[in-house]
Amino acid sequence: MPSLTLAQTPAGAPANTWGGGLGFGNGLELHGDYQTAGHLLLLGRARYKWWGPSSGPGVGQVDHLNTSSRQTEIAALAGYGLPVGRSLLYGAAGVAYVAGRQLGEYRYSTLSNGLASSDATYYYAYRSYQALGLPVEIGFRAPPLRGLRLGLAGQAHFNPEHSVYCVLLTLWADRLGGPLHRAR
Repeated sequence: MPSLTLAQTPAGAPANTWGGGLGFGNGLELHGDYQTAGHLLLLGRARYKWWGPSSGPGVGQVDHLNTSSRQTEIAALAGYGLPVGRSLLYGAAGVAYVAGRQLGEYRYSTLSNGLASSDATYYYAYRSYQALGLPVEIGFRAPPLRGLRLGLAGQAHFNPEHSVYCVLLTLWADRLGGPLHRAR
């Protein structure tokens, strides 16, 4: 007599789960994801990036906030997550909004005298911008250790104002809130 078998999730594929974490690279990133048993991966991220001027006074000084260019990105991506053993390889693309400030040439400095020292504030010309762009991400997540995964992600964000290419070290917490779908 033939037996009837139902399609089941492969042993290496994760159940439908939520995850999230932090990324460190050319800025700070907060990210989250939803991975289905069918390998669909939905990613969301928010990143704040900053960089200093290449020349002029105030170069390399962290305490002068007005000597840095800044960019904030909010992105939604969809892609494919492929379990390899207990690790995960993934790739995704989507749409993102960026807003930022790009420094221009050095303009002037002001000095203020404190009790023990004098501080200088450096001013640069700048322009503000906003744009929509195409974010792309390819990454790897190591096997979980106590519910946390280390990862490495290569990211690109193509937009007409200031495109970004970077590598981020990521930390992921898997299965936030537990599996959403249980086999019966």
